[in-house]
Amino acid sequence: MSNVLQSSNQHRIELQHFGSLVVLDQQYTIVGISESAIKYITDSTKTLLGTEFFESFGPVLGDVILKIKNTLDHIRAGGQSRHILPLKIHHNRLYFKLRIHEGYFYIEWEQQHKKYISAKKINEFNFLLDTIQPNNWNRVCTAINKVLSYDRVFVLKIQETGYSEVIAEHTANGKPYFKGKEFSKDFMPKEAIEYYSSYSYRYAPEIDNNRQPFFYIDDNITTLSCLLTPIPDLHQLFLQKIHIKSALFFRICIDDEFWGLVVAQNSQEKQIDLQQRKLCTFAIQAATSKYESHIKQNLLERTELLNMAEEELKKSLSENKTVNCALVQHMDILTQLVNADGLAIFNQGDVFSYGHAPRKSQFYEIIHFLQKHSDKALFKDYNFRLNQQSYFTEKLNFAGLMYLKVGLENDYYLIWFRKEYHSQVLQMEVKQESNLKKTNLKIWEDLRYDVARPWNDDEINFVLRLNQIIKESTFKKLKERQLLNEELSSLNNELEMFTHTLSHDLKNPLSILKMGIQFLQQHSDSIDHTKSNKWYQNFSRSISNIEDIINNMVQLSQHKSSALDKEPLPMSYTIQRIFQENSILYDAANCQPSFGKLLPIWGEKSAVYQIFTNLIVNAIKYSSSSKNPVIRIESTHQEDLTHYCIKDNGIGIPDHHLPHIYEMFSRADNVGSIPGTGIGLSLVKRIMERLGGNITIDSEMGRGTAVHLYFPIVQPFPDHMLNDD
Repeated sequence: MSNVLQSSNQHRIELQHFGSLVVLDQQYTIVGISESAIKYITDSTKTLLGTEFFESFGPVLGDVILKIKNTLDHIRAGGQSRHILPLKIHHNRLYFKLRIHEGYFYIEWEQQHKKYISAKKINEFNFLLDTIQPNNWNRVCTAINKVLSYDRVFVLKIQETGYSEVIAEHTANGKPYFKGKEFSKDFMPKEAIEYYSSYSYRYAPEIDNNRQPFFYIDDNITTLSCLLTPIPDLHQLFLQKIHIKSALFFRICIDDEFWGLVVAQNSQEKQIDLQQRKLCTFAIQAATSKYESHIKQNLLERTELLNMAEEELKKSLSENKTVNCALVQHMDILTQLVNADGLAIFNQGDVFSYGHAPRKSQFYEIIHFLQKHSDKALFKDYNFRLNQQSYFTEKLNFAGLMYLKVGLENDYYLIWFRKEYHSQVLQMEVKQESNLKKTNLKIWEDLRYDVARPWNDDEINFVLRLNQIIKESTFKKLKERQLLNEELSSLNNELEMFTHTLSHDLKNPLSILKMGIQFLQQHSDSIDHTKSNKWYQNFSRSISNIEDIINNMVQLSQHKSSALDKEPLPMSYTIQRIFQENSILYDAANCQPSFGKLLPIWGEKSAVYQIFTNLIVNAIKYSSSSKNPVIRIESTHQEDLTHYCIKDNGIGIPDHHLPHIYEMFSRADNVGSIPGTGIGLSLVKRIMERLGGNITIDSEMGRGTAVHLYFPIVQPFPDHMLNDD
């Protein structure tokens, strides 16, 4: 930009006139200057812009120029970026504010109006400050006005909707002026928020006074962060309209985000000293810090409540057969956690409602409307009645609505409702007079109907989290259903195998019975006693075979589905009795037992009896034809398991058959005429699995088989059991 500046908008902007501003580059060259600063030295900008600051202002500022230089050198060297210097120049007390911003040095000064604040004032202020509760903005307004003595002080909170609500107020006459009212969206546009958030406070001591020009030669200079920058035009027009002559605006930031303002207004022009402004800033920052702690504490409590609710929901979702059943049971919690007045659930035509919700007939209308007009998974509208009432035959009994669509189809919705919220809204309209030289502001109040409190981020995040929980539960139930289907498929396959067995394995014994009966009928007169006894023996064996096959199938089916409770069981007597009974039953007197240590195990009595019966019977049957059959049974403890080994010296199992030994109805090709159904080992394996144990088998053709059983130790055994032999 040229050094030769004209008095035109291209080369100057306007500042408030209560102070002076000089902007320097890194070489301390003046690149911007206000009219009031020029008057300290000369009436011409040409003699100052582009000159060295200390040379131009040294003669005027006198000895204080050295303090200013030292402070600027300190800032440039990387020290503290902001400094305030109370300086006395020619019997005039001034505050010099020095700072660096985007590579430029800003030197701003103004008049000092008070030498100090009285101790009484400080004590009153501290007392009020100490009594401020975390969420008591009314007391904050009172404390601020103790320092300022303005007509009114109020807190303006910027809502997510763009409206600004007055949530607290203190007035000199005790009467509310703005409290409970809202300002329209136009009152705090993005530019206004940027203005107020760029400085800890904004100060306009003389609203109606003419402004001073600021001249510059560098387009990169910005005065937004300077205190002399005027308030937004709309706000100046508004203050003039309501006859305010002096105003202060203190920003409130929560979690580094602009939250609102503490606004002080006075009907008379009034100078507020920098010390007083700083004191108010400190008070508001302290109150904000308390409020932030309050919010964080509430957030922790809410998070804890949400976690508890989530766990309860997850538990209920897992226990109930359907997702909808669990959600209906917790409609009160789901309503509370989004601060709604009511909730309704629509699931494939069924409707469940809680709290303040529309009648069922109207609710179906709402569902039809949502299905037709929105395909979003999550939808919210705090102006739903205001925006959509024309689509419904009767007036909606709520104002705000939020829904969550569950799944991909349009047949499952969770819909939350909020009642109407009334508020007085200050509306504004800027009008340009016909002569184009005067701007006028029209202000009026509206009562807002058909709107509700907006849904905030925390409430929306809970609904999103709920959606995730439902998805996870649905997926889990689908997996469970898939596993159930697989198990049913497996049971169907087994049923087919049972059917095959009944038609195949029972064929021989039934054929023998049929043939024998026919033979006896045909030769009843001529058959001798010896042959008839032989046929009766055949009948008896066939019936026994049929019973064995049927009983084994029933046992296998029962153990497939039943749960097994475990208890500590002494095994020494049980195992020896099983061996004795079955050696007699199978006529195996030549089969000798060899018992080692027989330790107790954790199991279910009848299941354990069946395990050892099947294995001992197998050992007897498949070793009884050996020359000197011996069955060795012993046990040991292995870490947290009880290990049992049942070893025989019988015919053994061929290598090629070992991978198939647990398959139902599967028998090795070397069993010959030894009776069996091929179900025993399959049954033993399944019972062991239901006990949490395991079974392995080692075998060698012609040398015998060793079966290893591993039973988990649930708890330590009583000492007397460990001594049981």
